[in-house]
Amino acid sequence: MSRSTVYDAFRPGRTRLDADLVVDIVRSLGVADADAESWRDRCMAAKPAAPRPSPRVGTASGAEAPPVSAASVLRLDAPRPAGRRVALIVGVMIGAVLFNVAGGRVVLWLDLPLYLDMVGTAVVAVALGPWYAVATAVITQLGGALVNQSTLGLPFTPVAVVGALLWGYGVHRWGWGRSLSRFLLLSVVVAVACTVVAAPITDLVYGGFSAHVAGNSLTARFRDAGMVLPLAIAIANLITSLLDKLIASFVALSLAAPIRRWITKDRDPSPDLPPMVLFAGRRPSPALYAGVAARRASVL
Repeated sequence: MSRSTVYDAFRPGRTRLDADLVVDIVRSLGVADADAESWRDRCMAAKPAAPRPSPRVGTASGAEAPPVSAASVLRLDAPRPAGRRVALIVGVMIGAVLFNVAGGRVVLWLDLPLYLDMVGTAVVAVALGPWYAVATAVITQLGGALVNQSTLGLPFTPVAVVGALLWGYGVHRWGWGRSLSRFLLLSVVVAVACTVVAAPITDLVYGGFSAHVAGNSLTARFRDAGMVLPLAIAIANLITSLLDKLIASFVALSLAAPIRRWITKDRDPSPDLPPMVLFAGRRPSPALYAGVAARRASVL
């Protein structure tokens, strides 16, 4: 069977299932012939025109277990209406902007050696994509200027945009979310790239010392140790940026999956699937879902 044939058999929202094809697929995945034939009944039960319950399966105690339908095993979830999805996306972006602005205020208030003004941007980048994150980053910079009643942070807008693009494309296009190690490497790349952009801005616009007190303190220490000012700025910024971007990345890793499912009503991956599968740059293959569903069916 071709790859497209398998995809068509299990694509979300499908209302007609070819029972013979499904049986052939689960046999190819190693399911015994007797168990494979039970999938024909599940396919028939999943058809909305003629729904009927799947056969009940006895449990070890002798009691009957609830019926298992193909729809529940294959998780053929209907997508959310487009208007509702747009509203949810806008809501997530607004929440991310508020998170960024609040994080920046906390850092200034407590003089923390962090920034925390890109955590929401990272969440949006991983959950929704790079350009949603870019919009979040730009709105954050404008919102921060209003809240702080100062435009000192606006020159750093390119830094936020670079981070948004790298997080978004790194996960959704380049596959750097397929494992924890790759995602960790992506966080480091984002930190270095942000430093490359931020250090010259700090030097040229602010003379080496911005409104970030903790960063200024590190810069002064390296300057007193004999470093030239541009190098002192870069090293101080990189130290702060590495810790900051790691925190932002792992917050995104925790929140992006439920946000994505909430917005798209996408299939909820089985615990049998790899833990980073939502961040692989593309949705899990239908064959992978079919294999998990077949194993579940054999257990049931």
